[in-house]
Amino acid sequence: MKKIIITALLSMLIITGFAQDLSYGIHGKYTHPVKKEVLNNAATMSDIIPYYPVHWITGYVSVEISATRDGKEIMAAGANDTLTKEQKNILNEVDLGTELVINIKFKSKNSVTGNIYVDDMNYSATAVPETEAEYSSGNQQMTQYLKENAIDKIPEISSEQIQGVIVAFTVDEEGEIANAQISRTSGDPKIDKLLVKAINNMPKWRPAEDSKGIRVKQDFEFRVGTTGC
Repeated sequence: MKKIIITALLSMLIITGFAQDLSYGIHGKYTHPVKKEVLNNAATMSDIIPYYPVHWITGYVSVEISATRDGKEIMAAGANDTLTKEQKNILNEVDLGTELVINIKFKSKNSVTGNIYVDDMNYSATAVPETEAEYSSGNQQMTQYLKENAIDKIPEISSEQIQGVIVAFTVDEEGEIANAQISRTSGDPKIDKLLVKAINNMPKWRPAEDSKGIRVKQDFEFRVGTTGC
């Protein structure tokens, strides 16, 4: 059997736009976000994984949760979908922005033959703040800013050649842009420089906050790429 990879469309899209045959948008730097407060109170896999398929799982072989902390990988295993004390410790101690990797080897019954088979489920989630950072002037103004200061300045001939570029950046505790850098190049140093400059010159954001109202930093990505044939 092929491995099952849960891909629920949960990543929050902050803002997207379309101009000059280019799609562009700013996203949180994650695929599946999960609030840190949710992780702190989780008791079962269903608390972490939306639409967890408990109804067709008949048994478990192993359930592993892993993450990176202080540069080292930490892992804890369980016997079923109920979290162990060690697994809860990982969820409680993981830092914001850290990716959690969940690997589940489970048993299920073939609906046609009635035979029991063993399969894998792979899921990753990123711990995010209770209140995520937002562009202070709103999404519409962000779209306009990106269009005027980045997209419209890309030469037409160059835009046709862009396959996809990513500028990674952080919104710090004061709402300022920090650490803007190319994580996937456009192939044109001038375009890369233009996009990084546009992000660095953005107005302040409303910073992210944890469940106690304390301001925290959050990572984002500015993605630009062609959408035509």
